[in-house]
Amino acid sequence: MNLTTRFTFDAAHRILGHQGKCAYLHGHTYHLEVTISAERLDPLGMVIDFDDLRALVRKAVLDRWDHATLLAEQDPLVPAIAGVQAEAPEKVVTLSQNPTAEILTRTAWEAIRQALPPGVRLLRVKIEETPACSSELTADSA
Repeated sequence: MNLTTRFTFDAAHRILGHQGKCAYLHGHTYHLEVTISAERLDPLGMVIDFDDLRALVRKAVLDRWDHATLLAEQDPLVPAIAGVQAEAPEKVVTLSQNPTAEILTRTAWEAIRQALPPGVRLLRVKIEETPACSSELTADSA
């Protein structure tokens, strides 16, 4: 049995070294879709309660990324933005690589996978950066 839930979050990012407009700091309204599965349903007939899954994803990913600035750790903007946001330093999130849709998808995959309870398997994580552009990671390709 599979279970899917969808989230929306807003974040700013830029792609360090990009030759086009993505080199500039800009924002997106992202959509995150998570699909999990279990071989057996729990005693209530669920893979996992939707509220529990939402809380898990919020804690693993969204609490950090929503309304944050996502940057590569080597980006020279990191100290400048962190200084401006001194009262909310957790809202400058650095990643080991550029915060592309692909890297965000992989990062979300790992955080969610590690947070799932035993017996629940992560099948798919999809991040839509725009209505026409998305990245997806599945259990078959992870």
